[in-house]
Amino acid sequence: MIDSELISALSQYLRENHRYSSESNSVLADAGYLESFEGKPRCERCGSEISGSVFSDVEGMVTLVCKGGHDFDVPEASNVRYRLVDERVLDDVCCWLGLDCVNVSTAPKYAIGETDQEVRVALVCRGANYEGVLDELFVDALKNHRVNAILIPDAFEGTAYDVAMNYPLGQLAPTFPLSMLSNPDAVRETVESARISLERSEYALEQGGWDTEDLHRNLEENPRLIESELSYCRVFRETQYSGRLGDRLEEVCKAAFASMDFGLDPEAGGADDLFENVTDLAFLIPPSTQLKEDGGRIFGIADTKSASETHLGTEAIAKKHANYLRQASHPYFDNTHVAHIFVVFSMKGLQSNEIAWYDAIEKKYRGENDATMVVLYADALAQMVNFHLSMAQRNELNTSIGGGVTDAFRPFFNFRLFKRLLSSEIREMTRVDGESVTEDEEEYRREYFGRERLLVVTKEMVDARFREVLENDEIADILDTYPSERW
Repeated sequence: MIDSELISALSQYLRENHRYSSESNSVLADAGYLESFEGKPRCERCGSEISGSVFSDVEGMVTLVCKGGHDFDVPEASNVRYRLVDERVLDDVCCWLGLDCVNVSTAPKYAIGETDQEVRVALVCRGANYEGVLDELFVDALKNHRVNAILIPDAFEGTAYDVAMNYPLGQLAPTFPLSMLSNPDAVRETVESARISLERSEYALEQGGWDTEDLHRNLEENPRLIESELSYCRVFRETQYSGRLGDRLEEVCKAAFASMDFGLDPEAGGADDLFENVTDLAFLIPPSTQLKEDGGRIFGIADTKSASETHLGTEAIAKKHANYLRQASHPYFDNTHVAHIFVVFSMKGLQSNEIAWYDAIEKKYRGENDATMVVLYADALAQMVNFHLSMAQRNELNTSIGGGVTDAFRPFFNFRLFKRLLSSEIREMTRVDGESVTEDEEEYRREYFGRERLLVVTKEMVDARFREVLENDEIADILDTYPSERW
């Protein structure tokens, strides 16, 4: 059992030393946590004699090399006599937390106990590179998608908290002062919550058909990276990328739409789909609970365009995209509006040809399907994701209109809602707006405004919609009635 006296002695030792000391501590020694290090040391890993030493990269340490070829760091001071028995300490700590320690690995400033519950417990010393050690453990948790429970010898408020705030850790790296082990229930419950969250996340990725490689795992653990990846894909396109950028953009867009409360099957669509002629991705926007007119389901079928500048005139209309629309002919899609979407980085000037392209397929938008063609800029999609993931912005939207954040951006996927709900300022925005408009650009604007089912959505339009919605206080007014004056 780990009592408060032992915890206090261990905390003090780790604050004042690395894992070595020139003086013994009776409390730690009686618990078996210190061992004598007098005389010529032996290898920590195999017990062989030390054959020599080399310069260490760690300040105040020297690297010893054993006859078996292993190396490990020890303090340079010649009077070092005692060493912390990491294995014993971590075995006891893990047991106290209800975990089974199966292996211990050591570094100059910390030791880690691996458990069979997919949790790692790290014991950290308070040394010159304390922040760097915490950085290393936090990055390891994020990079390898695992729980690192970190025990530190001082208060959490201060250095540890400040470093933790630099990382989108979620519950991956719960950090505790050793003093909390005196009453370990809070530590046990927090570590178990972290383990359950990670396990559920892994299960959802697997069951949902998401790619369990690094990209989707990273986006799952840190949804803010979805915004970043939409920008990174653009940078890769403008410079260089070693993989298939089209596939990467497709996967990032799936994550983007999924993060916006849209229903999406990540296994459907794209190059890997069993059907040869299907769209990159498909999603369903649920019906609005507030809009009585045109508030039904919206079925989005989207193609992602990874070219630096998209020219829609190169698309094979009849054999490709018309089929995408016909594939939404199941009775379930009756009374469902279809948003036919192209996600683009940029458009190739006035020759991008979305107007001619729209004219060629426009009849399909009025036939079996009731559809809107949407050219959605990737940075506009990133703005939408930003609103969904921002606590403050999402709350502002949710307290402004009854349908919340989803209804706020629903008009960008249905031309009728676009015309009816958005201000003239937003409706009159185009991708060629500027202080001085050329004759060709003015002609483009006239042609564009004449195609009611064609929407080209830019980041400026999305931002303006957010600010427009904030002028409505529908839900805030309801909340203001509590508490009632009659109470």
